Amino acid sequence: MMQQPRASFTSELIHASLVAANSCAVVDTFNSTTNTTSNGTRNIRSTSIVVGPKLSDTTLATLEYTIHASPRRMTRDLATVFPNKDLSGLLVVPTFQKCKHEMVAWDAEIAKEKDDRLDDFIRWSTAIHNRLEKLGYWSDMTDPASGFPSFSERGRDVYPDVEGCQLLLKYDFQNAGCCKILMHPIWGSKIYPATFFATAPLDVLTKVIEQVEQEHPRSKP
Repeated sequence: MMQQPRASFTSELIHASLVAANSCAVVDTFNSTTNTTSNGTRNIRSTSIVVGPKLSDTTLATLEYTIHASPRRMTRDLATVFPNKDLSGLLVVPTFQKCKHEMVAWDAEIAKEKDDRLDDFIRWSTAIHNRLEKLGYWSDMTDPASGFPSFSERGRDVYPDVEGCQLLLKYDFQNAGCCKILMHPIWGSKIYPATFFATAPLDVLTKVIEQVEQEHPRSKP
């Protein structure tokens, strides 16, 4: 997906992504129909990942997600995206939806697919947000089109999904003029990235995601 570079927060993320250079392998939970690697693992050069990649397949949305412990630099920068929030123990959840079209182009059909994928992400994230809120935990999602929070007060900066995914997952990108195109290791640029944030403990967040998936199962043929 293509996104315009954004403000000072973007430059901070790019700097941070150059600093972190370690790598680790994470077990991929996809089965053979969802393009696992031959040995069942995907090499992800991330030092922040704590869960995933996982496939969440529900009537709300079908998307891939990972959960990350927010790096200190990112948490500090996110204070200007989510002002007046205690972001201690922040977990960041990048999500990807596979698309039919290259999201770098623009026509009526592509615009509709973008709107549909945004609606799916909103449904999925809102279901998780509502459960976490009942448990007394803060969470939010940012609008991929604007970078602004959906439930919280707006700050002076916006969240850039492309640069955020670069920092957290070390995914490759391609330059297209003044824009960057994020490349998913399996789906390439045919993706719709969006991000969810929560300060709940990891076990609480994973349990809530499981509950949402159980509550909205996709019927199997």
